[in-house]
Amino acid sequence: MELPNNESPRCYFAVYADPTTPGHVTIEGGRFGNRNMPKNMNVGDMVLLYCTSSYRIYAKTVPGIGLVTAVDHGLKDFWYDYIAFEEPVPLEFVRFAITEGDRLRVANIRREWLFQISRESFSAVMQGTKLKSKGSSGSKISQPDMLL
Repeated sequence: MELPNNESPRCYFAVYADPTTPGHVTIEGGRFGNRNMPKNMNVGDMVLLYCTSSYRIYAKTVPGIGLVTAVDHGLKDFWYDYIAFEEPVPLEFVRFAITEGDRLRVANIRREWLFQISRESFSAVMQGTKLKSKGSSGSKISQPDMLL
């Protein structure tokens, strides 16, 4: 199967389950590990962070993105800066917005917890969001597509 886009930055979809389960982590923690980590993942890549129904606070949504800051292919871990959306994006919207090829992969998230998606899909999901500002001024980043 041909990869959706092999130029940097690449875009990925990571699946998080119940963070209270031993060995699991929170999306805000900025770390993800997966035995099937893509060999081409690098610093600067971007990840849509999806939470399953067992992740009660963000069940069946994408509450934010991760900007990859470090990758350890030996440990099969990567670290990222977490950027929350103003409102989590429901899975229904994600399925509607992404390409047909990526839709098939998202349909298999019970078996595949980290995979590359096309920039087109990543951008389409980002078009439906607003990012939270880290500052106290309350201002929002109004053009999330600037990341691509």
